[in-house]
Amino acid sequence: MIKIPPDITFVIQLVGFVVFWQLMRVLLFTPMQQALKTRSERIGGARARAEAVVAEAAQIETSIQAGLAEAKKEGARRAEEIRRRFETEEHAILERHRAEAVTLLVIDDRPDVANNVAPAASTCSAMSLLERVVVPSRSSAAVELATPR
Repeated sequence: MIKIPPDITFVIQLVGFVVFWQLMRVLLFTPMQQALKTRSERIGGARARAEAVVAEAAQIETSIQAGLAEAKKEGARRAEEIRRRFETEEHAILERHRAEAVTLLVIDDRPDVANNVAPAASTCSAMSLLERVVVPSRSSAAVELATPR
């Protein structure tokens, strides 16, 4: 049962609790709070740096992607340019071989064959044209087919 007024043991317990509380505050609570505050500041700074690095990486990735897209466009443009150049060169070679084939047919004194082959020559390749031009009356040693370069 509770006595009124409390006896001296209650006062001793109360004083002991206050002294213990003050010792714990000085020795444990304050240093622990400071350590937690320092840690949160350090973590906050590291997070800010990490976010800045992530943003920089995203920016670099965007610039790399833009550079790759530009390089692909440039490569496609150059490939198209090369393709056109070689297509033009191919047409020149075909025309040269067609003219040579027609000349060979005219020299052979067979103008009727030359008239029939010349219009059809525009639709066939140089090798197939040369195969059509070779006539059985000629020896195979007279007309040699070189491999294209």
